[in-house]
Amino acid sequence: MKLFKKGELNLLWPFYVESIVPYILHFAWIFMIPYFTELGLSIFQIGILLAVAPLFTLLFEVPTGAFADLYGRKNSVLLGYLLEGLGFISLFFFQEFYLILGSIALIGFGGTFSSGAKEAWVTDLIKSKRKDFLHGYFVKVQIIGGIGLLCAGIVGALFVKHFGLRIIWITGFSSFILSIVFLLFANEHFIKREVRISQSLKNIKKQSLKSISYSKRHPVLFYFLMASAILGFATSFAVALTFTPYLSSLGLKDHYFGYLGSAMALMGVLASIMGSKLYSKGKERNFIISSILIWILIALSIIFVNKLVFVIIVLLGLVFMSSIKSPVERVYFHKYIPSKLRASIGSVESMVLAIIGIISFPLVGLTVDLIGPKYTIFLAGILALPSLIIYYKIKDAPK
Repeated sequence: MKLFKKGELNLLWPFYVESIVPYILHFAWIFMIPYFTELGLSIFQIGILLAVAPLFTLLFEVPTGAFADLYGRKNSVLLGYLLEGLGFISLFFFQEFYLILGSIALIGFGGTFSSGAKEAWVTDLIKSKRKDFLHGYFVKVQIIGGIGLLCAGIVGALFVKHFGLRIIWITGFSSFILSIVFLLFANEHFIKREVRISQSLKNIKKQSLKSISYSKRHPVLFYFLMASAILGFATSFAVALTFTPYLSSLGLKDHYFGYLGSAMALMGVLASIMGSKLYSKGKERNFIISSILIWILIALSIIFVNKLVFVIIVLLGLVFMSSIKSPVERVYFHKYIPSKLRASIGSVESMVLAIIGIISFPLVGLTVDLIGPKYTIFLAGILALPSLIIYYKIKDAPK
């Protein structure tokens, strides 16, 4: 069985190479919280920084999407990567909170140019050649990306050990430059069309209101979105913003966060594979309920944990349960959405989760500063209980 179809690599090799090589150097996400903590920022301030990216996604996703339609997906992606790279390299020099905030805002703004545009670029290119590469491309990119994440943690640990935490911004900048270099070799099939941002906004508003109305009236989707919002809010209390300071206080050295990041990536890959195999078709809701229940129990168990190795086990357990639920959750979600509303209802879900991130990250930071990371993680388990109850009360409806 061939891994690549005839002509696939000739057409798509820049995308495949770009999906792994630069990302091996893109490990700043693993070390950014230890770095900001070392600068003397409070967890509340770091929470504000983490909220900037979803805020800029909400503000600029539409106009930057129009840029891609006007000037091409390739130009949009390359410009976005350049802006993100400049944001990263500026963080090597900036140490004042408000200057750092500006750099993070630039990174978030740059990200809106590439999000969505890259997939559209590849999709249009494949369809223009009338090739059956699309499904296989997305599967392979996901696997290759997972390998990149595994390698990034190990490489990051070695870099940080020998050069210190500040190196993450130089390597992060380098990863974006490498992405630009590889993607310069990629072809593009682009037909320019007239785009009016004001009209795009009106169309999006109309479609969004239609999607929101449909979701509110649907006996499953409304409660699904409500449960997802509550669970998203709860899980933000048990992520890197809480575990990083807790693990540091228990003696985990900075460069070991790289190895931990690789372990988390491995857990995510294994859980996603297991999740897609373990659940029974038509029993998605029961699988999701069981996964959330186990997640809650693991989060609550943190109250009994005081040693470093057991805290790491709790963290990996939470990552595993979140990841094993994810593919089943997507199947359950899309089962009830009509094709013509699939993209817009998905956008509504993304918008809800972005708003949750904007609100929750500063709140989590403040909570950690007030009561400590251990009790904040315990609080996550309590906050997730309403989502479990909502899922339990959902009555599966015909598609």
